[in-house]
Amino acid sequence: MIEIKLHNPVANEANAWLYWWDGYEGVFSLEFVQKLFDDHPDEKDFKFNIHCPGGEVEEGLAIYDCIRTSGRNIYMNIEGSCHSMAVTLLLAAPKENRTANPNCLALIHQVQGYVGGSVEDIERAAEEARMLQNKILDIYADRTGKDRGELEAIMNEQKERTAEELLAWGFISRINAYNTNLKPQKNQRLMSKEVKKNLKQRASEFLNSLLGAVGVVTNYEFTDPDGNVLFETEEETDALVEGETKASPDGVFTIADGRTVTIEGGVVTKVEDASSGDGGEGGEGGEGDDTNLDGATVEELQQEVTNLRAENASLKEKLSTSAELIKELRSNVKSNYQVPARQNGTKRNTRTQTGPKSSKDIKEEIRANRKKNGQQAE
Repeated sequence: MIEIKLHNPVANEANAWLYWWDGYEGVFSLEFVQKLFDDHPDEKDFKFNIHCPGGEVEEGLAIYDCIRTSGRNIYMNIEGSCHSMAVTLLLAAPKENRTANPNCLALIHQVQGYVGGSVEDIERAAEEARMLQNKILDIYADRTGKDRGELEAIMNEQKERTAEELLAWGFISRINAYNTNLKPQKNQRLMSKEVKKNLKQRASEFLNSLLGAVGVVTNYEFTDPDGNVLFETEEETDALVEGETKASPDGVFTIADGRTVTIEGGVVTKVEDASSGDGGEGGEGGEGDDTNLDGATVEELQQEVTNLRAENASLKEKLSTSAELIKELRSNVKSNYQVPARQNGTKRNTRTQTGPKSSKDIKEEIRANRKKNGQQAE
């Protein structure tokens, strides 16, 4: 995931100089966003952290459309302020990917403009501002699910809004929780039983699969020429003994080496060798015989190569699965809490001196007083 600071005003690059007077070194523009996506064509996840004063409506709408049509996974988080046009950019992310810090503030207001000239110029500017404001309200309604009339009333109030209000109105889906200096309570489980059970089951299934790939388990799988599993036997090798070898399922199968195997009642009942053909000039010992390498035919060797390649691909896939499973196990098992170091090798006193005495302390004090009084009486 790539994280981007959305801290500068929303504006066209050509107008960047206008914001230098306010202390900003740049602007958040359509050109910047397009270059960001072009420079990372293979990256799918982008998170924008917002602390923005707002900016130009037309540039903001162009950026909104660019993000929405990028095909990327977009996340928006309000770090501090989310004013004016930044609120619209917030809504470019799906609702479940929109978050905010607890003390954020968002300014929602009507479209602002500054215009001079004739009455017609002013009326034309007002009409344009009203059109842009309607576009923003349409986005608000579409992305929050809230009634458009209610959203317009909120906009007309022109006030800063809290994280709680943004959550209630559907602008965000979650308020971020603080995560520093947290100590797990005694009854807090770092991993739920359901998660542990699921991971344990997945690990067991994967282990069995991996052992099968290296031939540790007893079942042997027989496949067709395309590598599809036809049946399996309770043997460590490809031995097939009529009337003895247990196998499943029942049926008649032609396996990769051409033999036909019949299984009835969970037992191999018949094994037939592949047909040797009509015995012409290319028959056994003839000029056309392709038997070599200790009796193995070219076709058999080619099939063996195919099987080895398939086995290699399967092992690579299993190795990848194991790496992902180990990563998940590690992330779920570890804890960030560290036990405080002991001081001077002594056990720390966890009770304050000014706190109430425990029942154990009271009992020990009574015993001490009784012993003391008894000695004095003697």
